[in-house]
Amino acid sequence: MFRLAREALATRDLRKLQLASLAAGIGGWAFMVSLAVHAYAVGGAAAVGLAALVRMAPAGLAAPLTGLAADRFSRRDVLLAATLLRALILALAALAVALDAPFALLLVLATLFTVVATAHKPAQGALLPHLAPSTTRQAASNALWTAIDNGAFVAGAMVGGVLVATVGAAGAFAGAALAFAAAALALAQIKREPTNSRLAGTSWRSRDERAGDALEGLRVVARDPKLRLLVGVLSASTFIEGMVDVLVVVVALKLVALGDAGVGWLNASWGIGGLLGGAVALKLIAHDRLRHALPAGGLLIGAPLLALAVLPSAIAAHVALTILGVGYALTESAGITLMQRLACDDVRARAFGVVESSYWLTTGAGAMLAPAIVALAGPRGALALVGVALPVIVLARGAALRRLAPVATGGRPAAASAAARPDRAGARSPVGAPGALPVTQPARPS
Repeated sequence: MFRLAREALATRDLRKLQLASLAAGIGGWAFMVSLAVHAYAVGGAAAVGLAALVRMAPAGLAAPLTGLAADRFSRRDVLLAATLLRALILALAALAVALDAPFALLLVLATLFTVVATAHKPAQGALLPHLAPSTTRQAASNALWTAIDNGAFVAGAMVGGVLVATVGAAGAFAGAALAFAAAALALAQIKREPTNSRLAGTSWRSRDERAGDALEGLRVVARDPKLRLLVGVLSASTFIEGMVDVLVVVVALKLVALGDAGVGWLNASWGIGGLLGGAVALKLIAHDRLRHALPAGGLLIGAPLLALAVLPSAIAAHVALTILGVGYALTESAGITLMQRLACDDVRARAFGVVESSYWLTTGAGAMLAPAIVALAGPRGALALVGVALPVIVLARGAALRRLAPVATGGRPAAASAAARPDRAGARSPVGAPGALPVTQPARPS
């Protein structure tokens, strides 16, 4: 496992990418926490809900466009631009709060922040195979990325809470802006990879043709049964995630009586589980068993919720959220790796854009549906209903899910099917064409 961790940090560019991901993650979560605290001070729980709602739908609609940008331009440059823009937006948010600007202006800035953030995962997910061409190094880098994201969630939530309590919302937003500035500094030191030639020089194309380019990722996913299965399972997991976000509050306040602080502690357990899940993913990679990560992740998300419904207690709630965090880390690590291998490089960022769009839309839908389920079935009934969903999917499609993994971990060139390639005359094949990415060649030394 430690050998694979070293593989994930083997080159200077990989180290800078992971460092940037950590800094941006801490800054993003610090902003979200301090924004929620500030919104509650301005308008109570309704303002908190409004701040979340106005960000979700625009982000879901923007993700295909930001994915197109990462396929058209250098992915390193897209990451850098998105990071710098978020630093600027946070600086403006800090200024707006310091000047007592209307809350509506802060909501607009928060929405812009989230829209720009949708470029991050598609660009990084599509860039990483260029920085880690070998299948083992790539999968290890994805597992470490997932662990870093969860560590950033824990650290960012704590930093945001401390900053907003000590220096106020304006100071907290400024601190988050500095974190993104540090991330941009790290990204600027990564070598710029060659741009995707398929979309280069297409500024003359009609508006309809450019819109078609933006939707190409959706068409690729729709045509390819492997990608449909993968995106379907990932979307189901994020739909459940949206409901669990609400159920954590219900469990803490109504089911096990942990109080307001308990909501934060349970979320911290979730984040710690994510850190452990990254280590488990590295262990699976070390034993060439990554094919088990996606089915195991689904089971580890659902089973703890079912157990908590049967035996509710404070200790059980912490254990359940920790195990759930492990499950989500396994699901995300496997999902990123499989998407990188199943989608052609020409449309890889747009395929990630489909997943990113689905994330915002499905988590929002899950969060809106959860209160109705709690009202109808009660807290324990809601835990049971939500908990059974992913295990049922895994049991029904487990064999098909395990068959996806050899493409990602079998040590042979990417075998993206014809359906997973761009629907364009003369489009570049993912294997054997000029400039295609040879996934089995040794990684360049740092």
